[in-house]
Amino acid sequence: MVSAFEVMEMALRGLDRSDALYLMREADIFTLAQAAEALTQKFFGGVVTFVNNVVINYSNICVAKCPICAFYRLPGHREGYLRKPEEVASMVELFASKYGVTELHINGGFNPFLTPEYFDELFRAVKRRTPHVVIKGPTMAEAAYYAELWRMSVKEVLSRWKDAGLDAISGGGAEIFAEEVRRVVAPHKISGEQWLEVAKTAHGLGIPSNATMLYGHVERDEHVVDHIFRVKELQEKTGGLLLFIPVKFNPQNTELHARGVVKTPAPSTYDVKVVAVARLILLDKLKVAAYWLSVGRKLASTLLLAGANDLVGTMYNEAVLTSAGARHNATVEELAAVAREAGKTPALRDTFHWVLKTL
Repeated sequence: MVSAFEVMEMALRGLDRSDALYLMREADIFTLAQAAEALTQKFFGGVVTFVNNVVINYSNICVAKCPICAFYRLPGHREGYLRKPEEVASMVELFASKYGVTELHINGGFNPFLTPEYFDELFRAVKRRTPHVVIKGPTMAEAAYYAELWRMSVKEVLSRWKDAGLDAISGGGAEIFAEEVRRVVAPHKISGEQWLEVAKTAHGLGIPSNATMLYGHVERDEHVVDHIFRVKELQEKTGGLLLFIPVKFNPQNTELHARGVVKTPAPSTYDVKVVAVARLILLDKLKVAAYWLSVGRKLASTLLLAGANDLVGTMYNEAVLTSAGARHNATVEELAAVAREAGKTPALRDTFHWVLKTL
C-alpha cells in the first residue's frame, strides 16, 4: 500500500491516466486525502474562497429531457415558465441590494421558443440595473443548442452574448465526457468533445468559464479520471478555466431514480476520492471545489481537507439541485463557518477569483 508521501511524489512527477486510476482504485481515502491536502497547501495555502452570488433560471422549459434532471419541464407543461428580461434584472437588483451579491449565475436549458433578441435584452437589462454584477451565463450545452436552433455558429452566439453583457460561462452540461455515460445520463446533449470545443471557442473570445463533472450515477472510475484529465488538458491549452467543480448526483425526483438505475446517492467515501484524485491530477492548474450544495455543508468541510479549496458560492435562489432535494442557499457567514470548521481561512472572491476580502 502506498503512503501519502509516495502519492504526493507521484503526483508531483505527473500522473498519467493509468497512475490516477490505480490510485483511485487501490489507495485508501485517508492516504489520498492526506496527499491531496498537502498539495493544496503547497500550491494554494490555507485559504478557501467563494463568491457571493444569486442563481436565476430564465426558464425551466427544456427539450433535452435528461434522465439526470429533476428541474426541467417540457413545452406545454403547466409548471413551465419563462422569465421576462426585466423580471430577471429586477431580481438581480434586489439580491444585490439586500445581500450584496456580485455575480449572477444564469441558465435555463434548451427552450425552443427563445430568440437571439431575448438574450440580448436579458443581459442588457441586468447590466442596466446592476452594472457591477458579473453575468456568468448559460452553459456550453446551451450555447451549442441555441447556435443550432438559430442557425448560427457557436462563435457568433457567444460573441453576441458577450456584446450584450455576458462576462463568463458556467461550467454545467459537462456531466461525464465519456460517450457511453452520456448516452445514459444526457442522450440529447452535445458530446463531451463538443463541450470542450465550445469551451475553447469561448476562451478564445476572452470569455472564461468553470468546468463541472457530475459524478455518482452510472460512471466508472476510469470515466472520472479521463474527465479530469480532459479538463486539465483544456486548461493547459486555453488557460480559460476558473474553477473545477465536482457535482454529486442526487437521484431524487429524476428519471434515473424512477427507472431504478440509480437508487441512492454515492457514499461519502467516493466524494473524498473524487475530490482528492482531482487535486492529484490538476495540481496547481485549477482550484477544486467542495460543492456544498450537492454534498452538504458537513461533508464540504471534510472535502476542504481532501484537496478542495473553494466553496463555489452562496447560491441564493438556486433551483436545479434544490429540485433534487438540496438545500438551496447559504449566507456568506455560513460558508465562512464551513471553511473555519476545516481550519481554513475563508475569503470572499469575485467571479474571476480575485480576493475581495478575508473573512
